[in-house]
Amino acid sequence: MSRLLYLLPFLLLACTSDEPTTEEKATFDRSAMLAHWADNLIVPAYQNFTAAARALDASVAAYAAAPSATTLTVARGEFETAYLSWQRLSPFMVGPGQELRLREQINVYPTDTARLLGQANDDLTLPSNIDVQGFPALDYYLYGTGDPARFATELSRLTARIVELSAAAEAAWTGGYRDTYVANSGNSATASVDRTVNVWLEWYERNLRAGKVGIPAGIFGSTPLPDRAEAPYHGGLSKTLFLEALDAADDFFSSDPSLAAYLDALEVRRDGELLSSRIRAQFRTARDRAAGLATDFATQVRTDNTAMLQLYDALQANVVLIKVDMLQALGINVDFVDADGD
Repeated sequence: MSRLLYLLPFLLLACTSDEPTTEEKATFDRSAMLAHWADNLIVPAYQNFTAAARALDASVAAYAAAPSATTLTVARGEFETAYLSWQRLSPFMVGPGQELRLREQINVYPTDTARLLGQANDDLTLPSNIDVQGFPALDYYLYGTGDPARFATELSRLTARIVELSAAAEAAWTGGYRDTYVANSGNSATASVDRTVNVWLEWYERNLRAGKVGIPAGIFGSTPLPDRAEAPYHGGLSKTLFLEALDAADDFFSSDPSLAAYLDALEVRRDGELLSSRIRAQFRTARDRAAGLATDFATQVRTDNTAMLQLYDALQANVVLIKVDMLQALGINVDFVDADGD
C-alpha cells in the first residue's frame, strides 16, 4: 500500500497531457469576427445596394420621362445590377434590415401579376402586399408586359420604395447600430454572433436552397414548378443570381476572421478532416453543379430537372454540416423552425 502511495504522484504526472485544454483550444476573438462582418460584409453590402437602387431609380425616372429603346436598355441594365447587389445583402437581415422587413418587401416571388395589373396603387407598406413589389414586380413590368412604358408610374413607385427601405437600413447601421452590434459579442441567443449565424443559415435554407432551387425543382411537391424560378420574365438571370448568392454564403463562412477560422481554432473535425474544409468543399461542389445549368432555371427545370435536383442535394449536404456539426461545436442553438424535415 505504501508503495502505491509513493508511486501515485508519478502516475498522475504520467497521465497529464501536453494537449491544450478545451478552454485553451477555444480562444477566439468573437468581437474581431463581428467587426469584420460589420465593416467588410454587412455595411458595404448596404452601401453598394443603396447606390445600385438609386441608380436603378434614376434610370427608371429617365425612362419614364423619355421612353425609348435606349432608356429602356439602361433601366434594364440597372435592374440587373441592383438585383445582383441584393444577393450580397439578403443574407444579413439582422437589426435594422429585419426590423424594416427588407427581404419580405424586396424579393418575394412569384409576384402576383393579376394584382399588379389591377391594383397598381396598393399600399406597399402593408404585409399583405409583399408579392406586388420589389424586384419580382419590376421583373414583370420590365420584361413581361410587352410595353413597359405603360407602367412607367408603377415602375417609379416600386424603385422609390426600394431606395427608401435600403437607405433607412443603411443609415441605421452607419448611425450607431454597427457599434452596438459589435459590442454584443457574448455567447447567448440574443448575442450578435448567434443571431447573425441563425439569420444567415435560415436564409441559406429557405432562400438559397429552397427558394432558388428546391421549389422550382419540385422538391417540396409532386411536380416541378418552373414558374416559381427567380426572375422568370427576364429569362436568363436566375442562374447568375444564384451564383452570386452562393458566393455571398461562402464569403460569409470563409473570409477571415470567419466561422471557418472559429471552427479551426476549436480544431473541429469530422471523419478526421477539418469541418471547415468539408464545408468549403461542399460550397465548391454546389458551384460545380450549377456551372453546367441553363442561365434560366425555369428552362433547366423543364428540360433536365435531374441536374437541378443534384444541385439541391449539394446545397442540402452543407445544411447538415452547418446546422448540426458547426452549430453544435460553436454552442449556437437554432432559433427558427424549418418544416421540410432537415
